[in-house]
Amino acid sequence: MNTPAQQTILITGVSAGIGNALARHYLEHGHRVLGISRRRPEALFEYAAFRFASADLGQPEAIRPALAELIGGIGGLDLVILNAGILGHFGELCEAALSDLNHTMQVNVWANKLILDGLFDTGMTIGQVAAISSGAAVNGNRGWSGYSISKAALNMLIKLYGRERPDTHFCALSPGLVDTIILERLCSREPDARYPSLDVIKSKRNTPEMPTPEQAAPELARAMAGLARLIESGEYADIRLLPEFL
Repeated sequence: MNTPAQQTILITGVSAGIGNALARHYLEHGHRVLGISRRRPEALFEYAAFRFASADLGQPEAIRPALAELIGGIGGLDLVILNAGILGHFGELCEAALSDLNHTMQVNVWANKLILDGLFDTGMTIGQVAAISSGAAVNGNRGWSGYSISKAALNMLIKLYGRERPDTHFCALSPGLVDTIILERLCSREPDARYPSLDVIKSKRNTPEMPTPEQAAPELARAMAGLARLIESGEYADIRLLPEFL
């Protein structure tokens, strides 16, 4: 493992949004970042400490080869950030196609299992795993459909790995409202009385309560650095409710 002065951090979903912003934040602070996503994050290649492998996390067979390419020669990871995720169908659950729900579960849940299994199978030391969860995992707001189901499943996935891998600290962390492509898509929807949570999101856009990924990244990094002493391994936490952020 590297000293805190230079950590090795693996991040999924680095092409945009929170993953891209976190990758840039860590690189700018002298850390080594291993990134995986479907699209190449061209701007991150200006950093010598950035390594990348492309994989569509919706295709299970693509994950292991990309992971092997990414971690070749790496002896251990200080932090793994399982950030990649998709919204999938928004609307009534009874109207959601099973194919859409399965795809959402593959990207938001099962891809993370394959990544974790692939990493641990190497025998490398992993200090911490932080999975980007959501308040949608616990609040059950109408309309969030497969996204809520997948994030709830992700929380349990992390809890179970926390029990199985006691030498690694696990957490499912909700970042709060961050102005990502997912929320941009939701804000563009027409008003619908069935989904009051959309009105809440729209009211907070362009306010301090919904920072950009670049604005959120430093606070997220600070939160993740403190998770091991703030919460029990395997638990879910909302950054807005962590003691240091109240």
